[in-house]
Amino acid sequence: MAMTIRNEEHIKYENGMAVVRAEIDVDTLEELPLPAETGGKKLCQGSTALVIGEGMLVILSGDGKWKNCSGKIVKE
Repeated sequence: MAMTIRNEEHIKYENGMAVVRAEIDVDTLEELPLPAETGGKKLCQGSTALVIGEGMLVILSGDGKWKNCSGKIVKE
């Protein structure tokens, strides 16, 4: 997985895990992480990812799904 975290903001701790809002870069949609797959941290709603190979910006919704700017689910 080729994921780079550009920026992150600590939000809180939940069950001993840091919850962050992050800006990440990935090459493909398949590389988008699940909310709890970021090296011991949990991504929260509002995290964004630039999918470089697709030229697409996606946003993590409150239900844990990555959506494009039109609201279409691109990864669950």
